[in-house]
Amino acid sequence: MSAGSIQNEMLNFQASVGKLGTGVSQAASLWKDEKFSELSASIYEIANNSKAVLLAGDRCYSSVEYFDSIASEQY
Repeated sequence: MSAGSIQNEMLNFQASVGKLGTGVSQAASLWKDEKFSELSASIYEIANNSKAVLLAGDRCYSSVEYFDSIASEQY
């Protein structure tokens, strides 16, 4: 699996969580239900945490690529 496809999958996951959060938030607004409001807040927290994981994964992957480029240098 290439870096681009991994990144695309991570972005798709983040977008899906965001859509889920928006949908639950809209339902909470329409139904004025406290439990839906709590669920919406939890989903937004998951979305924010997943973004942090995605950013950390991206930094790690960049570091691995950098070290691979250094390891492949010939002197």
